[in-house]
Amino acid sequence: MVRRVFLALLVLGLVACGDDVIGPEDIAGTYTLQSINGQSLPWGPEAGVEITAGSITINQSMTCSRSLTGTATDGGTVVTVTDTEVCTCTFVNGVITFTWDSDGSTDSGSIGGSQLTITVDGDVLIFRK
Repeated sequence: MVRRVFLALLVLGLVACGDDVIGPEDIAGTYTLQSINGQSLPWGPEAGVEITAGSITINQSMTCSRSLTGTATDGGTVVTVTDTEVCTCTFVNGVITFTWDSDGSTDSGSIGGSQLTITVDGDVLIFRK
């Protein structure tokens, strides 16, 4: 009798917790940059420079890539530059950490629903799936 009650409670506990588990298949996808520091794009961190687009793609294998496109004005000429980088990521207790292949640096953020929020050098970047 005790064993049956224990098994029933175990099954109920697993069923109740099952929906709270978020795995790589749940966060995989492409997230498009929506805003930086609450301002929609284009966003200019300094005069003559604007970030015009960006995205982060997370794969189920927990590999990822980032693309940022911006414009810079140099001597009256507008130049468009796209910077891409590959990475790996971990997702533990709601915190996602990106490790960039180029230099091993990391950036962390969170995923809630379809929104990815990352803070980079004090700037808050919001991406949506």
